Amino acid sequence: MPSLGGWEYLIIIAIFVGLLIAALASIGAHRTASGLEKAIWVLIALLFPVIGPFLWFAVGKRSAHGASA
Repeated sequence: MPSLGGWEYLIIIAIFVGLLIAALASIGAHRTASGLEKAIWVLIALLFPVIGPFLWFAVGKRSAHGASA
């Protein structure tokens, strides 16, 4: 089994950083979430940068949207 080299790690890090930036932009642009909800989601995304953005797109975006309906 080949080991990962420097370029592979760089690509993986770039993907996670891009996902984190996309999640933070999505959280900030979300119109139905309150300021407290946004702050909590930003903290989750920053404290858990690997799983936090996935949680936002899977759970948070829907729950914040569903709360206003």
